[in-house]
Amino acid sequence: MHCRENEHLKQDMKSCEAQLQKLKKQHVKCIDCEHIQENARLQERLAQLQLEVEEAKGRLSELDLEVQQKTNRLAEVELRLKDSLAEKAEEEERLSRRLRDSQETIASLKAQPQQIKYLIKTVEVESSKTKQALCETQSRNQHLQEQVEMQRQVLKEMEQQLQKSQKTAAQLRAQITLYESELEQAHGQMLEEMQNMEDDKNRAIEEAFARAQVEMKAVHENLAGVRTNLLTLQPALRTLTNDYNSLKRQVRDFPLLLQEALQNARAEIGQAIEEVNSTNRELLRKYRRELQLRKKCHNELVRLKGNIRVFGRVRPITTEDGEGPEAANSVTFDPDDDAILHLMHKGKQVSFELDKVFSPQATQQDVFQEVQALITSCIDGYNVCIFAYGQTGAGKTYTMEGTPENPGINQRALQLLFSEVQRKASDWGYTITVSVAEIYNEALRDLLGKEPQEKLDIKLCPDGSGQLYVPGLTEFQVQSVEDINKLVITPVLG
Repeated sequence: MHCRENEHLKQDMKSCEAQLQKLKKQHVKCIDCEHIQENARLQERLAQLQLEVEEAKGRLSELDLEVQQKTNRLAEVELRLKDSLAEKAEEEERLSRRLRDSQETIASLKAQPQQIKYLIKTVEVESSKTKQALCETQSRNQHLQEQVEMQRQVLKEMEQQLQKSQKTAAQLRAQITLYESELEQAHGQMLEEMQNMEDDKNRAIEEAFARAQVEMKAVHENLAGVRTNLLTLQPALRTLTNDYNSLKRQVRDFPLLLQEALQNARAEIGQAIEEVNSTNRELLRKYRRELQLRKKCHNELVRLKGNIRVFGRVRPITTEDGEGPEAANSVTFDPDDDAILHLMHKGKQVSFELDKVFSPQATQQDVFQEVQALITSCIDGYNVCIFAYGQTGAGKTYTMEGTPENPGINQRALQLLFSEVQRKASDWGYTITVSVAEIYNEALRDLLGKEPQEKLDIKLCPDGSGQLYVPGLTEFQVQSVEDINKLVITPVLG
């Protein structure tokens, strides 16, 4: 039955595919038509339905295989039951034969003692002289009685075995009955499952066939609409053909137009580049002129302030200065002039005039602002020297070095120097080297050299510039403030 339905379904599918092929042959090719796209979607849907039918066939094959496996298992169980029943029947037959043999043996043994008794009685009647023969007969009789007793015990054991065999046979019959009922139940369930599967398969096939018919009907309708649209699209196609021919002529003329446009663009770009170059040359000339003017103005400002300037800085009172009245500050400041410093010495006030005086409240930034312009002079090529002078504990190290949180003149000057060099790196090339020397007890030592104790000399430059230099002084090229801090513990700007 399944095979006939499958053949019928295959024939229906083949007829649907044949109709679809005919429709495809009748179809006129149309590029970018929405009906063609709809037709493609319908074809994809039909292919999906075919896949669903194939899946239903696969499931049906799996169900048939499962039914066949269950039928095989049922046949195996029935075969085992038949073998078990045959073995039990053979066992019962064997036990029955043994029982019959035993009964016959017992019957024959029971018959023998009566004959012996009769003979004994007969002997007693006949003669009293055959006493020896009688004893032998009695002993043989005793032996026969023992054999009878043994046969009775064997008979009893065989009866017990027969009862056990009958009980086992009854249990086996009950199990066989139970197995038969379970087999009948399993067979009924299997038939029911097969029927359900058959119904599901038929229902799936009917649904797939109905969907295929609906899809095919929609395909027919869409193809009819496609034919109508193709008839209406022919005028538009002629218009597009004319437009295409016009565009084709324009494309043939396009290389000439493009070459002419490129030549004009090259001429305009060359003219613009020439104008930009001339503008850049003019700007560069003005920039260099302004740079020389700035350098001249800056140096003039430094000269007006003084090539040599002396600043004074008063540090706050510390615990090392003592406590009480003796710890009073002996230095006073002029509120109207920040270059005047008054000092009490032996009860008399002595005044000093400097370029600027910093009070204890002045910050490291305030001090650095007064020497910040010297960094620009250094970059412009002038020699610059900044140093601190004073007795021990006056605050020279704090003013020059400071702390990591509040750096002094050295660190701030180096940071400004490298930032200015980096800012001008696109226009100028700078090389910065570091050397550290010490003058102690009229002796000059190289603190970065391999032998710091080696004495050096200060000599005039042989180029006749009048500048001084130290032959053999160690120099290191640096790129950042960190490089300088790695070289020396106390950097000095020189």
